[in-house]
Amino acid sequence: MLFLPSPFEQRTFQNQLFYLKRDDLLDKDFSGNKARKFHSFLTHDFPQIKRVVSSGSNQSNAMYSLSVLARLKEWEFIYVCDHITHFLKENPMGNYKAALENGMKIIASANRTEEVQRWLDEKSLEVEEGGRQKEAEEGIKRLAEELLVDVKRHGLSDPYLFLPSGTGTTALFLQKHLPFPVYTCPTVGDSAYLQKQWEMVEPNLERYPTILETKQKYHYGKLYVEFYVLWQRLKDEMGVEFDLVYDPVGWTALLEHLPHLEGTPIYIHQGGILGNSSMEERYKRKKTIIKHL
Repeated sequence: MLFLPSPFEQRTFQNQLFYLKRDDLLDKDFSGNKARKFHSFLTHDFPQIKRVVSSGSNQSNAMYSLSVLARLKEWEFIYVCDHITHFLKENPMGNYKAALENGMKIIASANRTEEVQRWLDEKSLEVEEGGRQKEAEEGIKRLAEELLVDVKRHGLSDPYLFLPSGTGTTALFLQKHLPFPVYTCPTVGDSAYLQKQWEMVEPNLERYPTILETKQKYHYGKLYVEFYVLWQRLKDEMGVEFDLVYDPVGWTALLEHLPHLEGTPIYIHQGGILGNSSMEERYKRKKTIIKHL
């Protein structure tokens, strides 16, 4: 499976021009950074592999894309998470529901590392949480090459890139293969956590992406009324639906730092909107939040 170059579009928000790299439009099953991170697994043969094992949250975008990969390759898919709420078990939705329909076997464990190791053998492929591994570079390098073409075609002399990070793998390899600045913000943990993720993958890289912190500290996956409002405004003004977990943090960081950043901003839309249905349901159940909307 080879993905076509994703669209590169102009949009305005709050009277500011932005360019969007629409990786969300690459593929319905491997949209966004998962198409890039799992490109190597999709395009190469692994004749000895019979099972793929990974871990993360119970609504992970990577979880869903891996379930499709396993289905295509006819592999068993074992996925380990910390917990599965009673509500989600009784009302499957979003990435969780779709991955189950693809044959995923999900295991809740307080010790994810130990549980993952239990399923690994010589016929198993382990995919790190969020695709944080060297194999991701192949597809992300291809994204960097596309961006160089986009920038040249649109005559951008001073571009810079921004994208929110989970493990930071996409930002890491983009900065490795691009001559202009790559900015990112942590959505899981803090800047020190993000730096550690990079060093685990590329310990001797000369240039890492630049981390931008938000003024307020946000907890991963927690509901914030300002996030929902921003997400809705982006959708209304740009005509683009973003991910409801990562992108509100990303856009908050970018908008806060925008006055101090020099050049033309390019925002990477990394997909992940399949999980929005479960996030919207959570917002609806939070009466203290939804009354403000």
